[in-house]
Amino acid sequence: MPEPVEQTPDEGGAATATSNEIARSLGTVWQRFSGARPKSTSVEMGKDVVRCVIEEGTAEPVEVEEADTPAEPARTPDSQEFQHDASAAIARATGRRVVAFIPKRNKKAQTSQQTFVLDRPRRRF
Repeated sequence: MPEPVEQTPDEGGAATATSNEIARSLGTVWQRFSGARPKSTSVEMGKDVVRCVIEEGTAEPVEVEEADTPAEPARTPDSQEFQHDASAAIARATGRRVVAFIPKRNKKAQTSQQTFVLDRPRRRF
């Protein structure tokens, strides 16, 4: 009978899979709030920090609806609602709580950088 072999997960592959999941999730959240899919999304993961740079796409024109329907509040990537949804996507992908969110937006270059500071993982002694 062969002896069991202990296999270690490929951390580089796991990090790539996590960053791809974050890029897809943030792209979806961005589209929901801005009305356009981002041109590109890059993710950089550190020990306790996740940085995402989104190259903004152009929004498609929205048709005017009937005047009888109540207007919804404007949803923009600068809103608290976006911060909550983006932080939730990061927490879901990393398995760690987001303790800080730092947005930076360059309207001239049409890029947005979000920095998410993660809670330190709990260690048992």
